Amino acid sequence: MLERDMEDLIANYPDDFFPGRGFQLIGRQKSFAGVGRFDLLFVDRFKTNILMELKAISAKYEDATQVAKYKDELQNRGEKHILMWLVAPHFSNSVREFLDRIGIEYSEIHEAEYRRVAERHGSTIRSEVLTAMQEIAPRMATAKQGRPKAGQRTVLPLEKTIPFIKSTIHDLWGKQQRLVTRDQLAEKLSEEAWVRKALNAAGITDIGEQDKRIGNAIDFFSAHYKLGTYGFEDEFDRDRIDKMWAYRPKQK
Repeated sequence: MLERDMEDLIANYPDDFFPGRGFQLIGRQKSFAGVGRFDLLFVDRFKTNILMELKAISAKYEDATQVAKYKDELQNRGEKHILMWLVAPHFSNSVREFLDRIGIEYSEIHEAEYRRVAERHGSTIRSEVLTAMQEIAPRMATAKQGRPKAGQRTVLPLEKTIPFIKSTIHDLWGKQQRLVTRDQLAEKLSEEAWVRKALNAAGITDIGEQDKRIGNAIDFFSAHYKLGTYGFEDEFDRDRIDKMWAYRPKQK
């Protein structure tokens, strides 16, 4: 499991990891007051800003000192209502003592807990889905041959686009418990940096045209759901909302 997977799960389900604190996500991979770049930014019910750093391996002393430098800089700039928080699967006693001494919160969260939360919400681990898709990419390419031209309607890489759409359906269904619409999928896809990069590389630089191509990627998914090309129909149910297909994971 990658750090990005852990970030996704904490961002989507903060109450599962920090119950009773009322964390609300306000940003990801952003700086705060021009200082540093934090993995996750939350605000709690007391309007305190929670600046959270995640590590996929045991926290090192260097990780703690970096967060401490951010805290000092923010305090020097007069920022108030700030709480720094470091998350890792393990903290040595020396790192714990250092964090306690300088007033930085920390939490040990192990991979098993991330997986339990993902399973509870029917959420997939995105990096593992991508790996699986890379392994079956040759079969997917073969399956496309001789199919209708739906396969030509997107310039986005299938090995990224299809796993992302599938993962997003699981994630949004887990959060909202209602059908995931085409517009929701297109919005989430448009937020991914690799999507814009791929479109720019293909010479599609107009934002309106990019949004159209992003929509085409969702339509590609819909077309091949009907065709049964990739087995989408085995994983998802769908129904129409305002004449557009919307999806949810198959119910057990």
